[in-house]
Amino acid sequence: MTQRLTRLTAAILTLPSLSLADETHTQTAAPEGHAPIMVMGDHMHQAGEYMVSLRQMNMRMTGNISGTNKLSDAQVLGQPNDNAMMPANLRVVPQKMDMEMTMLGAMYAPNDAITLLAMVMQIDNDMVLQSYQGMMGDTPCASTFVSKTSGTGDTIIGALFRGGATSNGQWHSGLAVSLPTGAIDKTGRPMTPMGCAQATMDMRLPYPMQLGSGSYELKPSLTYTGDWQKWGGWRVGAQANATLRLNDNDEDYRLGDKFEVQGWAMKNLTPYASASLRLDASHQGKMDGRDAAISLPVPTAQSRSSGGTYANLSLGINLIGQSGMLRDHRLALEYVMPVHQDANGVQMKRDETLTLGWQKAF
Repeated sequence: MTQRLTRLTAAILTLPSLSLADETHTQTAAPEGHAPIMVMGDHMHQAGEYMVSLRQMNMRMTGNISGTNKLSDAQVLGQPNDNAMMPANLRVVPQKMDMEMTMLGAMYAPNDAITLLAMVMQIDNDMVLQSYQGMMGDTPCASTFVSKTSGTGDTIIGALFRGGATSNGQWHSGLAVSLPTGAIDKTGRPMTPMGCAQATMDMRLPYPMQLGSGSYELKPSLTYTGDWQKWGGWRVGAQANATLRLNDNDEDYRLGDKFEVQGWAMKNLTPYASASLRLDASHQGKMDGRDAAISLPVPTAQSRSSGGTYANLSLGINLIGQSGMLRDHRLALEYVMPVHQDANGVQMKRDETLTLGWQKAF
């Protein structure tokens, strides 16, 4: 993650030399005109306009927590295994996980009152785990093993609806549906505690390694954006959104509903650059039901280890091309740092998330 951050930051910093406006050229878009790149559905378009976007998100997790407390491997091994009588306790402990998500989005406004949107995504998961020998004890196998999954995630389609104006800005609502196009039956061959050997047959991988929820989801939102000149020209915004699972999936479980609020402030630095500060908080309920084919003695396979309350602080930079081939091309980078984690059951501890995005309106 550190090397990736260095490379992406270097790429961002080279753009200003390419996107400086000509002295005689009129700027057509402001760098603070959009919210930080991790905020979805933050703006609407005028009739006939459309926009395409591409985001690359990289999230790292290391170690394990229960509630707000960090757990050692020995403490994780003391947790009961809900999936089988034997082993009675967990025998495999996640060490770290990288999730990469590539999101391709499009927006189109058939009129001034409605903006249609769609998003498809590609997900790549990579988890390193440590198995422990036998049915009990804390003797680790000689080496760790890696589980990987990759493929298409769930697909989102929806619309934004223009609301009204306030003394300092405007608001709009949104309603989208998430379609269960991501696989929930991915398999692998983990290292088993018995003999510390790779499994001889494919086994259904735990829930975080799957690529979708398997459920149809309703995603309502309400967004405000405004300019606060009395605060030195800051552009501010706030959004409340939810993910409501509408059905149990084909494997007889349903992820918990999720509710999120976030607020951000953006400050213009130059005609082509702005900086952003964002704070978000979310709560997701526990999973309902379980997949009978997911039976590994690992925390990520326990249905009770799902959902929780989280908060993050994010720093970002937004750049907008001013002339030539880069005119109106928007490039943005956002770095997300967790400030609060309260996990249900035993889950991996979230570290930093980095998102690089490109947007272009026509």
